[in-house]
Amino acid sequence: MNYKQKDYYISTKENEYYKVLNVVDYMLEEAKSNNKYPIWGEKLRTELKENTGNNLTPWHFNTIISVLLDYVPDEVKNKPNAKSL
Repeated sequence: MNYKQKDYYISTKENEYYKVLNVVDYMLEEAKSNNKYPIWGEKLRTELKENTGNNLTPWHFNTIISVLLDYVPDEVKNKPNAKSL
C-alpha cells in the first residue's frame, strides 16, 4: 500500500517558516542584483506568504530544497563518501 502525504506545511515552531521565507527573499534579492529574475522564486515567495506555510505542494518543497542546496558548501556537496538512498 502506497503512502500518500495529505498535508504539506512548514511549522512556525522555532521560526522555521520565517527562516525559509528569509532565505527565499535573500535568494531573490541576490538574483535581482545580478540582473536575473527567477519567476519561480517570485511564485514561491508569493505562495508562501499567501498560505503562511500551509497547504503547500510537493513543488514548494522541492523548490525550497533546491534553494537551500545552493547555500551548501561545495566540499560538502561533493564529498566522495556520500551514501545513496
